Amino acid sequence: MTLTIHKTEDEQRQLKVTVEVPEERVEKQMQATAREIARGMQIPGFRKGKVPYQVLVQRVGYDALRAEAVEALLDDVYVEMLEQIEETPAAQPSLDNLQMAPLVLDFVIPLQPKVELNDYRSIRRDVTPVEVTEEAVDEALEHIREHHEVVEPVARPVMEGDLVTLSGTGEVVEGDTVEVIFDEERVDLLANPERTFPGTEFVANLIGMEVGDQAEFTITFPEEAPYLPEDDEEESSGTSLAGKEAQFAVTILDVKSRFLPPLDDELARSEGDYENLAELREAVRKDLEEQARQEARNKLFDDVLEDIMAGSEIVYPPALVEQELDRGIESMKSQVTRAGWRWEDYLRLQNKTEEALREEAREEAEARVRRMLVLGQLIQREYVGVSAQEVDDSIEERLASLSGEGQTEIQQQIRDYFQKGEGWSMLSNELLMNKLYDRIEAIVTGNAPDLAELEAAATAAAQLEEEE
Repeated sequence: MTLTIHKTEDEQRQLKVTVEVPEERVEKQMQATAREIARGMQIPGFRKGKVPYQVLVQRVGYDALRAEAVEALLDDVYVEMLEQIEETPAAQPSLDNLQMAPLVLDFVIPLQPKVELNDYRSIRRDVTPVEVTEEAVDEALEHIREHHEVVEPVARPVMEGDLVTLSGTGEVVEGDTVEVIFDEERVDLLANPERTFPGTEFVANLIGMEVGDQAEFTITFPEEAPYLPEDDEEESSGTSLAGKEAQFAVTILDVKSRFLPPLDDELARSEGDYENLAELREAVRKDLEEQARQEARNKLFDDVLEDIMAGSEIVYPPALVEQELDRGIESMKSQVTRAGWRWEDYLRLQNKTEEALREEAREEAEARVRRMLVLGQLIQREYVGVSAQEVDDSIEERLASLSGEGQTEIQQQIRDYFQKGEGWSMLSNELLMNKLYDRIEAIVTGNAPDLAELEAAATAAAQLEEEE
């Protein structure tokens, strides 16, 4: 009673499989199902479990019995179908259609994605060492001073350098068009003309005002004024303020003086384990250099990955996007629940359905799927991997800073977290991506190792692992 299978693949890496189940097999299952039903059914004139098949069919109904038998068959038919087509689904297959008599099942099976990368090893980029200017170091040190500032309320007019709490509005009016650029019920602003609406007279208009004072004034933005962002979009998509006039109406709610400690050795010692200002300055420089390196590295990687994706063939079943959307919705539900909300109340507050949220997130989900597929193929093609020893070494490096009395228990807790489950996955993925970042940089600078040598090394390592 072999299944009869017909299959066709569409353009989205989906296998449409039609399975015809022999009628003898259905009948045999119907009889087995009838015996199971008979064990729990009492019919006058027959002992429990001894009801003849035809009598049971008349009592239960042929269609109902067949439906229950088909349900019992589905799992076995599904497993046999997968064995015969010899395909590993990329996501959960779905039953698209079911015909009861004769029994014909239509499955849709998401196949493994097809990713054909372009000639990415020919991509070249200039990679220049990052530089940190003295001005950047000075600015970072100034932020450290501000972190140690002392703020106190004062009963006097606003002076330059104060922290001013105010409410008010600001509008750019051009003909019949009004663009609201400032609308605050209570906001703290620094009375520093270089920091608050730089290049305008905004701060100058606050100087001399006292708590409770109200004022209306107009300022003109300089020609190099930035764009006013719109929501969360990029700055360039907003409205340019360059050369425009804005009308403000503000009320002073509070005035506080700010005392900034001098930038000296004492401040350095209060900031951390530094002997003097020179050590702090050097540490700040190193932090800025590392931050700049990471930013440059991430930008290089993202730019190159975009080039690879643009010139590669990436075909995947829609079910992968649905899976990504499922994960996104579940993550959102978890966040909403942790915040103390019921999911239904959150949707009502947003005035949206769950399906609407899915559709809003679809484009980003598709982009993530494409990115993950290309990353996976790159990792495979470049033979990039992380060993258990490398993960262990990374754990010990992280724990090295936690030494001293009372730290042993904390070290063990951290070690236990990273050695299994979510912690291990997170750390190993971080190490893997770091290796891939390094490989991409080597590729675009023409310093990548030979693929044949990488393959040989990977094969040798696999063989050694098998022997052990």
